[in-house]
Amino acid sequence: MGKTAALLIVLVFLTSLFSVISHTSVNGMVEASHTLHVSSVEYMNGTIVPKNSPLFIWYDWINVSNTQVINYAIYATPNFSFPIPIANLLGQHFRMEDGTQVFMASALSELEVYREIYDNGIQSANETEGEREILYYLYTNMSDSYSMTPVQKVVEDQIPHYRWSFTYENTYGYLQNATARVGVVASLIFSHITLSYDFSVNGNVSNLKTNFDIGKVNNLKIHDYSQFSLEGLSLALLYATATYTSKPYTTYVNGEEFNSAVAENSTVDAKLAQIEVGGAQAYDFVFGGNYTLYRGENNETIQAFVETYEAKAEAVALSSVFPIIRVNPVKGMEFFRDQLNLTELFGGSWQDFNINYESSSLIYRICFSAWDGMQIEHDPLYVGYILSTENAEAQSPSLSPKLTPEVGKFLTTIVFGSVIVVAIVILSLLLYFKKRK
Repeated sequence: MGKTAALLIVLVFLTSLFSVISHTSVNGMVEASHTLHVSSVEYMNGTIVPKNSPLFIWYDWINVSNTQVINYAIYATPNFSFPIPIANLLGQHFRMEDGTQVFMASALSELEVYREIYDNGIQSANETEGEREILYYLYTNMSDSYSMTPVQKVVEDQIPHYRWSFTYENTYGYLQNATARVGVVASLIFSHITLSYDFSVNGNVSNLKTNFDIGKVNNLKIHDYSQFSLEGLSLALLYATATYTSKPYTTYVNGEEFNSAVAENSTVDAKLAQIEVGGAQAYDFVFGGNYTLYRGENNETIQAFVETYEAKAEAVALSSVFPIIRVNPVKGMEFFRDQLNLTELFGGSWQDFNINYESSSLIYRICFSAWDGMQIEHDPLYVGYILSTENAEAQSPSLSPKLTPEVGKFLTTIVFGSVIVVAIVILSLLLYFKKRK
């Protein structure tokens, strides 16, 4: 009896051990694959390894209340011998009350440095009004290292919040003259650029709060023998957006119809931008609010002097974006595009994904009139009007995992192998009892 019990224990041990190995291996393969794995899980993180590329994509995926949020960031392995490029994409898929699918995406494309002349809190790009305020284009194209915080679920006032972030450490920036466009005026290093997010759903309204933390400028170097200084200068973030849906859509700014592609006014002061799909409210960009400026160092041992200012935004006409910028794809989009097949991700029929200036109905800037090269933090809000949970099951099929052929082959091997192990152990038991007789 003792030997029989021992063999049964061995059988249970082998089966349990095999289950643990297969679970760990499959998770590892799913998290690092050539494509994004849509899953019915609530949230997940992972790495996409594009073919024939030394660079990777870190992704964050949220799938709750019949809406999905995806965030992409470019990074590389620690042994990558070059500085790490910077690019980030944020997108949300949802169904409206009538079942219409919508995918909204936005991407930070450029940083601009300007000197405020008209004292209105925003950057004027209209040269006919007088002196052009923009002085330099600030290219942040690489960093020394990175860190990420995977998605974490926190419940506040009985509402789940999903939070995550990605940080580029020691981010290199290069200032080019906005008019001459010849050479680099100065180079600098931001201590960090952190993009963090907080996503929640309340009823049929989703809230996606985006927080960007741009660190203090360090190692400023002047390259044109001028008396260059960041003191008194302002900073603007230029964004491009993309709207994908099967129905006609219209963009509004402050309640008035607006389209960056054909707008006559170079900039429009914006407090609220809205997207209507088929005449129904679909998505809001809520601007304004305050931003925080940390004057001096701000770390665990030294607390900077904190100042608060009003953050302003403006909708931008395509014609006012400098030609050299607008003819290029938004930073990183060529890299991300191959990993965003909307048809495979969400079903239905979609156009090929891309974000560029020419097709963006809403190009906008977020302006920080007080900057001086100091650290700033701000968190604008994106609001989506989604299909209510009560009506979702009848209209919105649930997303199911998509496994690559490699993962499917691996699973088949696991199942076949486990059957062989169990068969061998059972056969051994039968032979053992036969000999006892």
